[in-house]
Order: sequence, then structure tokens, then C-alpha cells
Amino acid sequence: MPCLNALLMVAGIAVGQAPAPTKLAEAAVKDVSSATATPATAVPHVAFEIHDVTTTSPDWRGRTLPKLQPVARQESVAAWALDQEGVVALLAACQADPKAKVLQAPRMVARLGDPVRMTNEDTSKYVAHMRRISDSPPNRGTSVAFEPIVDEVHDGIRVELTQTRLKGPVLLAHVVIQHNKLLGFTTTNYTESVVNAESDPGVVKTSLLSKLRPEGSDKLSINATLQVPEVSSRRIEGDWMIPSDGAMLISMGPHSLGANAGRHHYEERLILVTARIEQVPAVVEKPKAAPATPPAKP
Repeated sequence: MPCLNALLMVAGIAVGQAPAPTKLAEAAVKDVSSATATPATAVPHVAFEIHDVTTTSPDWRGRTLPKLQPVARQESVAAWALDQEGVVALLAACQADPKAKVLQAPRMVARLGDPVRMTNEDTSKYVAHMRRISDSPPNRGTSVAFEPIVDEVHDGIRVELTQTRLKGPVLLAHVVIQHNKLLGFTTTNYTESVVNAESDPGVVKTSLLSKLRPEGSDKLSINATLQVPEVSSRRIEGDWMIPSDGAMLISMGPHSLGANAGRHHYEERLILVTARIEQVPAVVEKPKAAPATPPAKP
């Protein structure tokens, strides 16, 4: 090791000339000591697991009531803290229901403070507007066309966890959950008359259309259909604690959709968020070699 050899050389020369080490030797020892490897501070990582559950009955509330610790309520949306025993019981009950859906997002690991996002949604396109293309004002044009303007609407869930931080052993996060439920599309029509261009009078005279509709044979009608989406949107947001030995449970509220055999179809979206701190091994910096020092002159 060049650094160590230089240190020994400097120390040996100093001892041969004086009973105490010289300042040069002391400086060399100080440089080597400061270059000794010191472990860097480990950055905590957080492992998140998110379940997206769709239930067909409100009975889960009665089964888990003793385990539910209220956290927040916003209109029909609510959040609770749930211990691990309650999490297992809730998932088991939902999985036993053939009509329920239980989906689990892939496990996500992020550094403390980094955002985590989960999306589970479908996209539907619809005709939101019609651009009129014509050579004249409405009902006076001889050439009329409509160009559809297409937009999209989302049906599903979005979960965003940001500003994760530790307050002692407690993990806090800013939670935002958005739920859009597409209920359907309503349609409406726009009708416009199109004026026929001037043609041969002889042809018009013998035209069957002019005989059947003598009062309006010079006009035709064109229709454009617009779609209006019916969407139920719900949202909840807050800074909350995520239990280390359980989960945060959020209900986006129930929907009663249509009727089946005289009964309304019940649907409720639940989000389960678990978070566990994972300590990452510290990165050890390699020692830096001290610059070689020439021997002291006698």
C-alpha cells in the first residue's frame, strides 16, 4: 500500500532524529485516519402494497366494525385504520364472494419521500363536439359536413402517495384517491337543412322527389349526433398515518346501478394500502489514499 509505506517511511525518519514524532508524521497519521471508511447514512425505503377491491354488499362494514378506526370522512367517502387481523378477515370475506373483485397491484418500493402512484382504469372515447364545415350559414349551405371532435373519459381508480415521511416510528403520507365511475352516455342530435344546388329545370320537373314534396324539394336534412358522458366522480385527500402493523382502508362510497330482478345492483370500491419500512444497507465509501510525502531532510 503506497499510503502506508509513505507513512512508515516518514515515521521511521522522524524516530531516528528525535525521541518524539515530528509534525510531518503527525500530519500523515491524521490524513490516513480521516480517509478511513465510514458508513454513509442509510436512506429508508418504503414497500407499498395496494389492493383494489370491488364489493357487492355493504355487509363488510358490519363484519369488521370492531377493527375499524375512523380517520376521515368526506361526503360518502371514508377512511379507516385497520389492523393486520382485520385486513386478513376483510380480504378473505371478499375473496369468498364470487361477485366481488379483488385485485392487487405489483409491490412498489420507493425511497422515503418519493411519490408512488397506482392506476387501474379503462378509457372510453366519445364524440364530444361537431365542427361544422359549410359554404354558408346554417340552413343555407349547399355543402354541409361535420367533423367529429373526440374526447375520452376514464372509468376507474387513481391512487397517489406523496410526501412520505417518518415521525418517530410512524409513517405519514399525503394520500390522494380519485374514483371515476362511467354510468353511460346520453345522445342528442343536431339537424340542419342543406339547400340543393341549382340544376336543370327539366330534370327538377320530372323528379319524383319534387312530386312527392313539392314544398321542400330544394332542401335536404343532415344530422349530427353528440354524446354526453354521465360520470360519477369522488375524491378524498389528506395527510394520514399508514399503520405499520395493518393497512389504511378507504371506501369510495357505494353505487346503486340499475335494477336486476327488482333489486338495485350494489357496488362499492375499496382501497387497501399497506406500507413497510425497509432499511437499505449503507454504502461504504472506499478509503482514499493520502498523497505521498517526501522524507524530511536531516
